[in-house]
Amino acid sequence: MQDAVEVPLTTTLGRQMPLPQSFLDQFDEPFGFMDFASIGAMSIPARAGIGDMAEAMSGSRWKLVPMVMDRVETTRRRGARLVGLPAEQVTVVPSTSAGLFAVAFGLAGGSVVVPETEFPANLYPWVRAAEAGRIDLRTFPVPGGRLTADLVAQAADARTAAVALSFVDYRTGYRCDLPAIREAAGDALLVVDAVQGLGALRFDMEQVDVMVAGGHKWLRAGGGAGLLAVSERALERLQPALTGWLGVVDPFDTAAPLPHPPLEGADRFVMGSAGFPAVAALGESLRVLQTVSMKDVEAAVLARSIAVEEEVRRAGARVMSPWRTDGERSGIVSFTPAREPSADAYARLMGEGFLLTERHGMLRVAPHATTHPDAPAAMGKVLAGNASGWVAG
Repeated sequence: MQDAVEVPLTTTLGRQMPLPQSFLDQFDEPFGFMDFASIGAMSIPARAGIGDMAEAMSGSRWKLVPMVMDRVETTRRRGARLVGLPAEQVTVVPSTSAGLFAVAFGLAGGSVVVPETEFPANLYPWVRAAEAGRIDLRTFPVPGGRLTADLVAQAADARTAAVALSFVDYRTGYRCDLPAIREAAGDALLVVDAVQGLGALRFDMEQVDVMVAGGHKWLRAGGGAGLLAVSERALERLQPALTGWLGVVDPFDTAAPLPHPPLEGADRFVMGSAGFPAVAALGESLRVLQTVSMKDVEAAVLARSIAVEEEVRRAGARVMSPWRTDGERSGIVSFTPAREPSADAYARLMGEGFLLTERHGMLRVAPHATTHPDAPAAMGKVLAGNASGWVAG
């Protein structure tokens, strides 16, 4: 992809409120860790949650089923507060993919419209549902990396049952305008993969029918648990074909004839038992995140990503920058280094302690709100060849 047309940054951050030290103390990632778009560094409480669950599951202190189910319910309620829904409209899923598969197989008839640029996790569920004859799949290009409402309006029609897309593009960091896309999607369900934004950017369900996000990136909970949130409209329209034993009424009543009817709320998408240590980690990460304002978290994330962009441009890099305002930005900055292959620049940066991602000739940097404010400038010096551990040839 070519660079977008260069435009002045329209800074809407205003005065950034510093995050409280009590919040910052819950995280201990290394100075150079800026890879949250890949697998984010876990919070201290998330790691403690895994340990606590492992200890509890030794069987020495607790009756395990009530304890585990209570932890799942607590995590679900914290997730519901994060996205602004009643608890019964949110459930815990093993991953983004698992949630999207449950939704994809809840549709029967019509077409699903998906951008060609989606990460495979938001393509395969719709591919498999189409192969099973449940839907027709239509994909459409996204010129310049800008997933706009106009493109969605051109791709959707009266047969479109759902529009599925990412809140934040995993390559470019472009954040789409969900209210505008909601309008362009018309009567179709709007299904959003929010894994590259939830935990870093403000998100609510006002314009969205389905939100799915694993906990291993910006939520900083490691792998194995995530959130699935559904609107009332989605609950009315989706009839999941993959509901498992925990997604039904009276799941522990094994004497009654099977199958039991699906639950009314989001738990009807549950296929089986959760990964209990992963749920504990997600619950703890959500607890810590809710001790601060998401507005302040987002402001810190954008401040770091803007600093990264400024530093890599200063080092001569070509940035993928489809955004035109800060409202279209996220925590992701991708770029092509100057004067050397991306693999060489990646090796130098990793050698100096900077963790990021190299893919397809580009580098992707993804700082979080707790990334040290000096880290972008330090990385920029290494990229430009000014770090003490590297001498220009």
